[in-house]
Amino acid sequence: MDPKEKRKKLSTPELESPCLSKKDVAITNPSLHSNVDVGEAMKKQNDVAMFLTEKVISVLARNFNFVFSPASINAYLTMVAVTSEEQTLRSSIFSILRSSSIDELNAVFHEGANTVFVDGSEDGGPKISGINGVWMDQSLSVSPVGSIKCLWALIKL
Repeated sequence: MDPKEKRKKLSTPELESPCLSKKDVAITNPSLHSNVDVGEAMKKQNDVAMFLTEKVISVLARNFNFVFSPASINAYLTMVAVTSEEQTLRSSIFSILRSSSIDELNAVFHEGANTVFVDGSEDGGPKISGINGVWMDQSLSVSPVGSIKCLWALIKL
């Protein structure tokens, strides 16, 4: 199957879970992102990931074993930005991720999903309900605002 054809198959998300609504899905049709320079947006996201990785390694790697996923942090912040009605919170997330809009964040994840999840199979790759997720211990209680404050504290280290 032609790679462009495979990408088209992933351009519209399929909702497999009845608890998800279109508002809950961060990946949208690429035609909505025509004014977004996806290459530049992805470069900014990669710069943020490298910055966070350097900060975490410089603080934790000396004395501890740890698991750190800049992509998970980025995914979590994107999900919070997409679903939050609070403009201050969105502005903070845009600042952290060096992004200018929800469309830009969505465009980056759309491109990533189209690149990563197309596996060459006849039907265009695996079907997914969502590409973003954050793993947290059940004993921890975290609010979106608290998460942003925690991330800002990490960045300022």
